[in-house]
Amino acid sequence: MTAHVEQKTPAAPVGEERRYDVVVVGGGAAGLSGALTLARARRSVLVIDAGRPRNAPAAHVHAYLTREGMPPSQLLAAGRAEVTGYGGEIVTGDVVAAERLDRGSFRVVLGDGSAVVADRLLVATGLVDELPPLPGMAQRWGRDVLHCPYCHGCEVRDRAIGVLATGPLAVH
Repeated sequence: MTAHVEQKTPAAPVGEERRYDVVVVGGGAAGLSGALTLARARRSVLVIDAGRPRNAPAAHVHAYLTREGMPPSQLLAAGRAEVTGYGGEIVTGDVVAAERLDRGSFRVVLGDGSAVVADRLLVATGLVDELPPLPGMAQRWGRDVLHCPYCHGCEVRDRAIGVLATGPLAVH
């Protein structure tokens, strides 16, 4: 199941933007979990997802209760379906600006120029891995070159490994 639920929020002039209780920036597991909880609490929720999940190169999700071995895209598709099932909305786009308005709400501007207003802003953008410029590193990332021994350690057990250290506590 790789269905992508997407709705388009129409562009509106300043002061006439669509309004939500909460805008969630980031459509990964954390953002969707937050959005699901809020939508179940009958809050109007918009998730803005750039569509570049950190774990996209990985073949499977690990150490995520009831989802062990599931492809990351299926986890996100299931999360999107749950959020929209409770009335949450999801759009694909990049947030280029967020500002606090005088009345305490937030105005969030997307890359296409559209904007929305929300009483609260939940930022769940996750991490971006900055890979060293080593030949073959990017092509092997998430497959042979792994970033997390807790997520992928079982898959490489009993094999020789190398640690690319970027600081004194990396091996720890």
